[in-house]
Amino acid sequence: MDSLYEVFSSAVKKYPNRIALQYKREGIWKTMTYQELADKIFRLACSLLDMGIQKGDRVAILSYNRPEWVIADLATLAIGGVIVPIYHIPGHYLPAEYVLYILNDAGVKIIFIQDPESYKRIESKIKNARDLRYVVFFEPPAGLDIEYKNFTDLISATPKEISLKHPDGEDLATIVYTSGTTGEPKGSMLTHNNILSNVYCAAKRFHFNCDDAVISYLPLAHMFERTCNYYTVLLNGGRIGYAQDISTVVKDAEEIKPTLVLATPRVIEIAYNTAVQKVEGSSIFKKGLVLSAVKNLNEYANLKYKKKPIPLWLRLKCSIYNKLVSSKFKALGGGRIRAIIVGGAPLNRQIAKILYIFGFNIVEGYGLTETSPCVSCCTVEDNRLGTVGKPFDGVEIKIGENNEILVRGPNVMKGYYNKPEETAKAIDKDGWFHTGDEGKFDEYGNLIITGRLKEIIVTSGGKKIAPVPIEANLTASKFIEQAILCGDKKNYITALIVPMKKTIEKYAEKKNIVYNDYSELITSEEIKEIIKKEVVSVNENLAQFEKIKAFIILSEGFTVENGLLTATLKLKRNRIYEKYAKQIEQMYNKEKAREIIYL
Repeated sequence: MDSLYEVFSSAVKKYPNRIALQYKREGIWKTMTYQELADKIFRLACSLLDMGIQKGDRVAILSYNRPEWVIADLATLAIGGVIVPIYHIPGHYLPAEYVLYILNDAGVKIIFIQDPESYKRIESKIKNARDLRYVVFFEPPAGLDIEYKNFTDLISATPKEISLKHPDGEDLATIVYTSGTTGEPKGSMLTHNNILSNVYCAAKRFHFNCDDAVISYLPLAHMFERTCNYYTVLLNGGRIGYAQDISTVVKDAEEIKPTLVLATPRVIEIAYNTAVQKVEGSSIFKKGLVLSAVKNLNEYANLKYKKKPIPLWLRLKCSIYNKLVSSKFKALGGGRIRAIIVGGAPLNRQIAKILYIFGFNIVEGYGLTETSPCVSCCTVEDNRLGTVGKPFDGVEIKIGENNEILVRGPNVMKGYYNKPEETAKAIDKDGWFHTGDEGKFDEYGNLIITGRLKEIIVTSGGKKIAPVPIEANLTASKFIEQAILCGDKKNYITALIVPMKKTIEKYAEKKNIVYNDYSELITSEEIKEIIKKEVVSVNENLAQFEKIKAFIILSEGFTVENGLLTATLKLKRNRIYEKYAKQIEQMYNKEKAREIIYL
């Protein structure tokens, strides 16, 4: 079978009455079987053909994760169309100019939009989309003076006696735009074969079967979620449950009962810090029990990791702690989770270790949009903390000049849409994709990511520093939401830090700190002191030349909307450095400005 839709159709034949999708409407869980889903997809495919959509035409989706996203996606793929997903994340909406660029560059003919509010965010620019013919709303608009089509009508149309002409494996399935941390957006062209090569390997590595379930909350515009938490699931007869919101993920998971969970380090850090705060607020007995469990389970895990004998007394104690403490943690998320797969950025090592000793199998993977996205991943059976595992089947990895990670295989994109020069820079004549990431292999053949070449800070003394791992350690703190290191061509490292607003405000309430507004609060001596303690704690594990010598606390965070984050929520370093150039320079002039904290 050559196409994603054909593989899905095969799953429908095997599991017609199994639940494919699970979602909440007005507080009540609803379900959709594989056959019901397939019927809606076929009806929409017929409607798209009636609207003049042909093989190769581009169709955009601007929506949160929901069943309609899947229906629109597979219906488009069924007739050979090409999906152009657009990031739509609460609190991090793409600027209208960015959306217009994507629509025009890809030549999008139809856009599926979640609701009127989503449309209003881009209304000022969407009228300038050159090739756009139709706007389709998942939720009917009220009071919008535009021509549109209702999604419900399109999936309710009487199906026709037609045979869908499926695309070939080498045909385009999607163009995924990523802005990167510099430059204008680039559209990665991924074929059906590119994605399917990832799907087959992911299913094999994690022993995926029709009894598996996942919870969907990471944006479907991201290939990590789309390939691993959507295609891999539905093409193998599994069940997808949709979280209502990022804030309800844990509660929703208890009802969905996933067996595999995808997460980014930030999601893990927030969940971890929430748990820590609950423990800190509990009774002395409970707090002591958890701390004792951590100590003993950590010792047990270290011995097991090093393959050394575990004393009987330690095994007995840990057996008790597993029943009293670990079982409570594992019950979170429904109690069926056999692995949490983390990607997108490095996970804080200490957090990973603590979750591991409480019985969670945390496995890290590595990938990029251009590689569909998976390149390598640890497994439950072969999990080396601090690495991103071994290459996927058929994928080759080698370390090139400047320790750059090069990738070759069936998962590598065809190129960047409308950008032949950029494509030639990224993929060399031998087919190696140059990732821009720096890495090495450990003695067991596992890949270790050491940094991103363009992000490496080189001090005036010539020392090279990878900022991302240090920033990850900072944001692992419950008091710090975002952080960026500065210091390129300077003689020491500094940082800009965005506090975790809710945590800071709760702390202020607990400590009876008086303040007029949030800006005043974060410049108070008490708050500066707790942030300073967190920075000092991170510094303790750094080399002398890596240590942060000064920092500034910012009241405004980095967002997609203010242009300081990419669509995948990565820091746009140059933009941030430009915006805060004056404050950064002050930290190197040793000015005694009130907002600068020196260490």
